[in-house]
Amino acid sequence: MKPVRRRSKTPQKKRHFTERFGYPVVIRWTIAKGAYIGFLTGLGYSSAEIEKRMADGTSAATVRRQWKNWGLPLHEVGGPKHRRISVNLTFHERAKLARQAKKRGLTGEEYLRRINVCAIRDDMYDAITDGEFD
Repeated sequence: MKPVRRRSKTPQKKRHFTERFGYPVVIRWTIAKGAYIGFLTGLGYSSAEIEKRMADGTSAATVRRQWKNWGLPLHEVGGPKHRRISVNLTFHERAKLARQAKKRGLTGEEYLRRINVCAIRDDMYDAITDGEFD
């Protein structure tokens, strides 16, 4: 007759799912967290901005390390020379933008970039908006 194994009354600490594969370091990032950080990186956020946005204990250094692990060609020494800025447009505004850009043989992004560069350089906010947002 086999002896009966009894469970101890103290609960065992639950292992992280990656521990069973024998990784030397336990991976604590979910796919969703990695995807979100990749998304914020694509929007042009710096590692410090991502750290503030995450607010879950993720440090800027950890974000930069992940960029390196993922093979992204990103460096933050004084910030990038160019950075993406997202602009929210309605469906109809995007359609009109696409038509106007196509007439000039440009992408919508390049069309807006050129307008913005000229408007910022010459401080033309008032002339362009004509009081519409005041």
